[in-house]
Amino acid sequence: MRKIVITLLLFFCAIEFFAQSESAKPTFGVELDREVTIAIIEKETYQDVIVELKSADLGDLFVEGVKITVKDAKTGEKIYKKRFSKSYLYAFSDGTIQVGKGNALTQLTLYKSKEYGVWLMKIRKNGIY
Repeated sequence: MRKIVITLLLFFCAIEFFAQSESAKPTFGVELDREVTIAIIEKETYQDVIVELKSADLGDLFVEGVKITVKDAKTGEKIYKKRFSKSYLYAFSDGTIQVGKGNALTQLTLYKSKEYGVWLMKIRKNGIY
């Protein structure tokens, strides 16, 4: 009985480990628009915004990185506009979108809340290591 419990425990731990280790490759030449309910931009909170993400094409010599524009959904006024040079756009299977420099630095996280079903976003000035 003890061997069965230990075997099942190891089995479930292995499943949990592989489920959390999803990886994604950078995406090039993509434009995304999302209506975000709550956006935290460099420690300031905004509600009901539209975020536009545009990643540079792979072979483009003059443009690199990801351009991020955040507008107020009601007025259309630009709240935030910045290009993160040498950063990449990553899209995961659960719908989460990240902008960052590899695994070490995440500058933007855009995800859909499982509890409420709305899009949430965080932008960090220098990212987090």
